[in-house]
Parts: sequence; C-alpha cells; structure tokens
Amino acid sequence: MFNLANEAHFTLDLPGLEHDFRVLSFRAIEGGRFTMGDFGAVGDDGIWRPFFPPTLELNQPHEVTLSSYSLSRHKTTWEDFDTYLLANNLDVIERVFEEKRRRIPFNDDESSRFYLKKPAEVTWREAEEYCRWLGLRTGLPLALPTSAQWEFAARNRGSTEWVFSTHDGKPLHFHRDLYEQVGEGAERVPVGSRLPPNPLGVYDMADNGMEWVSDWYSDTWYRNNQNMTNPTGPVDGTEKTLRNLDFSFSRIGMPETVPTLHSADRLHIGEFTFRCALQRPTPLNTTGGKHAD
Repeated sequence: MFNLANEAHFTLDLPGLEHDFRVLSFRAIEGGRFTMGDFGAVGDDGIWRPFFPPTLELNQPHEVTLSSYSLSRHKTTWEDFDTYLLANNLDVIERVFEEKRRRIPFNDDESSRFYLKKPAEVTWREAEEYCRWLGLRTGLPLALPTSAQWEFAARNRGSTEWVFSTHDGKPLHFHRDLYEQVGEGAERVPVGSRLPPNPLGVYDMADNGMEWVSDWYSDTWYRNNQNMTNPTGPVDGTEKTLRNLDFSFSRIGMPETVPTLHSADRLHIGEFTFRCALQRPTPLNTTGGKHAD
C-alpha cells in the first residue's frame, strides 16, 4: 500500500482566470511503529551510539506509532500558493524584512525566486491556512504533516537505514553528481527537478528548502514523551518546527518573526517551504473531478 500513487486534480474558476490547480498528488504511506529521533546504531564493539551526540538530548530516540496517511509528493509551489491567494482575494506580495511589496502572480521567469514551479516560501501561518483552505475546497482532511509523519516519510517508513532524508538514506557526497548540483547553490529549483524521489515517491525531502510541520517546537518533548501514538507535539509554544536538515531526524524551531543583524528596528519574517498531508488512513484512489475519492 505504501508505494501506491494516488493522484487527483481539479480546476478552480477564478475571476477572469481559469487556472489548472494540480496540487492533489499524494503518496499513500502505510503506518507503523518506528524509533523517532536520533535512532543511532550499534558499532562493531556492540555499543550503541547516536549519530550526532551534541544534539542527543534534543533528538532523544523514542518509540512512535503512526496510523496510515498520505503525503504530497511535492512541496507546494508558487503556482499553487498564488492560486490560493487570488481565490481568496488576498494580496500577492513579497516581503523585505517587515515591509510588503506587491508582486505579479504566476511568474514564468525561471530565474526568479517566485517562478511558478519553485516551492513557495511562506510563514507557518500562511502554510497552515493554505492546507486548511485546500481541505475545505476539496472536502478532504488536509493539514500540514506532523513532525512524526514528516520524519516517517523522509526515512522511508522510519527505516534505520535512512540516516539522511535523501532518496537512498545516504549523504549526498556519496553521489558526486547530485552533490555538485546541490552544492552549486542553495537557490530553489522547480519542485522535483534536482534530486530523485525516495522509495515512497516523495520528492525534495532533503533539498529545496526547510519545511514547516504542524508541531510546536520543544527542547524537552522527546525525552518527556517516550512512547506515543500519532503525536502532534506540545499543546503550545513560541516557535514552530522546521524539518529537512542534515540528518533525517534533525529539527529546529523558528518563529515567524526573527531578529536580524542588519538593524534592531527591522525584523525578518521567517518564510520556508511546506507540503500538505491527507490526515486519514484511507488514500485517494481515483483521478478527476473536484476531488478524487
């Protein structure tokens, strides 16, 4: 089941514009039990050691059980996000520190940060509202993935062979051609165009920008919650969790507004990529119509 592609697409009729909104392309992921966090490995001497000792307290391994769910194959693109903005009569903007500037939607300049096929970089609130709106439009329970769901998918269903969230679980420098592509620049590229998908058919889990998930961030959550089923993280906090870092288990917290070194009076708004998850155990099973189900 977990390797089954389930696709759907629908068209939104916008004022003066009919735009093909092909975003519902999910991979069904069969649930299971896995060790979340720095799961480490036993060496030749028979001793278990973490992969990255400096963050062991933060990323303490703990057992998690997940129900089945589906995850978007790709990060949400600017094309998708601009469709959402126009459908809701929201301003199409870019941010420069705390300032907002108008921009043109559906940018077809491949060199632009806002090229329609590149991943949208937005605040956590905007990402959460996008997935919720898309769920209302399709009648599907869509939301940001939980941190556990993201890690389970990034590690090929929680495999202990997946130390990195790449297509094969190995660091990119094992693949010189891919390493050089990513190493030439951290700029965003069209979704799914730089690295191969992982065995679940999900793209860009190790590339193309850090990703928002639904959880509040906590330094102590892992070690205080050792055995969980479908965890959603702390009930509150001051920062949201970001995934897609060096290790498949790495995470950081980030508020929407962060201080900068440029000026004490000007604040940078935290904007990162995201994808939505279908929060139910049964997958989409057909294609077409308002939604496929």
